[in-house]
Amino acid sequence: MSQQNHVHGTMSTTVDPHAGHTSSSMDHSGHDHSGHQMMMIMHAGLKEIIVFPGWKTNNLTDLLISCFALMIIAVSYEALKLFRDRITASRLIKNRKVEVEMQTSKIQSTNRQQTYKEKLLSIEHLIQTILHVIQFSISYFIMLAFMTYNYWLCLSILIGIGIGFFFFGVRRTKIDLNEDCH
Repeated sequence: MSQQNHVHGTMSTTVDPHAGHTSSSMDHSGHDHSGHQMMMIMHAGLKEIIVFPGWKTNNLTDLLISCFALMIIAVSYEALKLFRDRITASRLIKNRKVEVEMQTSKIQSTNRQQTYKEKLLSIEHLIQTILHVIQFSISYFIMLAFMTYNYWLCLSILIGIGIGFFFFGVRRTKIDLNEDCH
């Protein structure tokens, strides 16, 4: 094939498997949409699917129960952050007490710093890791619920985060300003 006969305008690098299909002719048999279209704008509807297909609201009562549940989840998220902070603080206090006792007694310490491997394999680190995964999961759960874009669900999450921070944030020893999602 010569370069003169090679036309770039007719070459296609991608193939659209749905080309020529209209939305009415596409096969959606494997999906249960149940007439529910996800709104991508803020709205105040009563019918929502929240995170899981089994968590649906069909009326005002369902929506209010869901709002309350999301508020509790958001408060729990803030409480979990305090709990993790308290575990870390108690370890630091314990380590500091050992250091002070060693300095005041002026006894040569037989205690040594833990190695990386010892810290990595400690029960405390395992617990912190599990709690971190739980906290991370809750934060994404909250994010997905917020992404329903339902005013009432979003507001209940914000109120829950606010209440949780009000009661638990003041007790934290360190507030991480970069913890947007987790």
